Order: sequence, then C-alpha cells, then structure tokens
Amino acid sequence: MVDASAARPFSSRQLERVFAQLSGRPPLHVHAVLSGNINTIVKVECQGRLYGLRLRTQEQVYRYEPDLVKEALVAALLKPGARPPTDAAIVRLFDSLLTARCGALDSATAVLPRLRYYDWTRQILAHPYCVYDWVDGAPLWDTPAPHLYRAAGRALAQIHTVRFEAWYADFPSVGKKPLAWAERFPQALGKELDAARRHLPARLAEAAAGLRLPDTLEVRPCLVHNDFSPGNILTADGRLTAIIDWDNAVVDAPALDFVKMKYWTAKNTAGLLSPQATLFGAFVEGYGDAGRAIVESLAFALYEVLWLLRVFNFECAKQAQGIAPAPGYPEAGAYEACLSEVLTRLSRF
Repeated sequence: MVDASAARPFSSRQLERVFAQLSGRPPLHVHAVLSGNINTIVKVECQGRLYGLRLRTQEQVYRYEPDLVKEALVAALLKPGARPPTDAAIVRLFDSLLTARCGALDSATAVLPRLRYYDWTRQILAHPYCVYDWVDGAPLWDTPAPHLYRAAGRALAQIHTVRFEAWYADFPSVGKKPLAWAERFPQALGKELDAARRHLPARLAEAAAGLRLPDTLEVRPCLVHNDFSPGNILTADGRLTAIIDWDNAVVDAPALDFVKMKYWTAKNTAGLLSPQATLFGAFVEGYGDAGRAIVESLAFALYEVLWLLRVFNFECAKQAQGIAPAPGYPEAGAYEACLSEVLTRLSRF
C-alpha cells in the first residue's frame, strides 16, 4: 500500500458517524491513510485505541459481490470452535448478517484482525466498509524468511478447514444455488477468456480456449481467501500477526490459494513481485502433507490459468482507466510468458 494521507474519502462528520456506531466519541485522530489496489485503509485513534477503517474505494475495478463486506461472513466461519458441518448450517450463520447489512461485531479468530463493525448500506459512507482493531505488522514480502512462509502455509491450512458440500458462484448463493465444478469452473474461465481476448496474443487465447477440462475434481470445495499473497500476510517479531484483505474470498478449490504465492512469492531485486522457489517450497511444506500433492495436481495448473487470466484482465482494465499497477506489482504483459508455460505444461496431463 502507498501513503495517501492527503486524500481522505470521507468528511470529518462522516468519520464521527462511523465511530459513533462503536460508541466512540470525539476526538478522533487520523494517523494515516493508505491506498491499495481496491481499498483505502485509514488508521484511526479513538479513545486511546487504534482502529483500521477499510473502505472499498476502487469499486470500478472490483470484480466480486459489490454490496458485501466479506470479513463479517469469514469471521463467522472461522470463529474458534464453530465450523459449520453443513451448507444449511452456513446459511443460518450468514442469514442475519446478509439481512442486516450492517452491525457491530466482536469477532476473534486466529487469522483475522478483530472485527468491530461492518456496513455495506452506503448510508454513512459511499463505499462498503468495516472497522477492526489495528494490527501492527509488515507485509510478508518485507520479511522473506522461510519460517514465516511455513507459518503462512499452516495458516492457510486452517482457513481451508471450512468446507462446503457444493460449489457456489458467490457467498449469498451458499446453500441456495449449488453448482457442480463442471459448471463453476468453465463459467469462471470463460468469463476471463472473453475479457482477455481483446489484449491477449491469439495463440494464447486459442490454447486456453482449447483446454480439455475434467468432468469433476476429486477435491471438496472450501473457504478460499483468493488473494492469499505476501502483501496480505502481516508479520511482526518473527511471527504472523494477521491475514488481511478478504474482499475476494470465494468457495472454491484449495489449489486457488496456492497460485499467488507461487507467482508473487517475494520481491526481486527490481522491487517487483516474482516467483521464489525456496520460499514457495517452505510455504507448501508448512501447509502439510497435502501441499505438495496440490501443487503437482491438474487442478493447480488449471487454477494457474484462471488466475493468470484474471490478473492480466485486472491490470488491462486498470490501464484502460489510466491507473498504473500498484507499486511492486508487474504490468499485464508480464503474465503472458507465465500463461504460455502453464498451457504447455497442461498439454502433458
């Protein structure tokens, strides 16, 4: 994230109204305003405590549910001692949150910052937002030590213990509109391929369109962070402190959460995110026995293609709007060679 302290996407009165929902009274002190690909993070001091206010300000390039703060749903799923055993149980867990659209929480999980409030009504602020206890820490890419990557693998394995009985297009569909993998994945791949054809070299578009997909995957769908990468993994004092940025969370295959860690493992000497085999290996090891099987599977290669098309399209969409890649992130063209390699590998399965 980059410091954007001069640009505040709210007025002082709006900020007071946000914290009034937490019984927080003025004075409020804004310590920093940080801008990322999708969100603006505001570090706020209220009554001697530090909070994060997270607003989805770049909605024009956000590709998932527009009116949802997923941290509220994820916190419910990851609450200690509460792993809903069925999709029907998950529906009951979600219903009150989806109906209310805003509310106070006091969630405590092993991987999320403690969530205090969520709101996607757009009545106080123009964008969906949440408030959480501030967590100090540096991104994992600033502390690239193998033991921290192993810890990240262990954290991901815990996230993936939230299982679903079917595949779903989005969170509001859980328990209501189940899909087979043979419906879910081709739909997702087709959407990205249609968007990519305008910019992708024809040979790559044709190869991706010609992929032979299996009828099913021998994996059970689970909670997938879908943005699991070193920028969203915070560390301090030699340990992980939080997994942040759950906007992209979906119900999907575990393999999807390995892809960004492969391609955005750490920053290279040019300051750009790039693959780092040793650190990625430590991450896979930390996940446990299933980790190696996942990254050697057909499913992993297929999700590599899906993600590479997504990130290519994301950067192309930003470029069309005159928005440069965020600091440290490669341009769209950098993913073409990666896509070519994966498509060649898939031809051997």
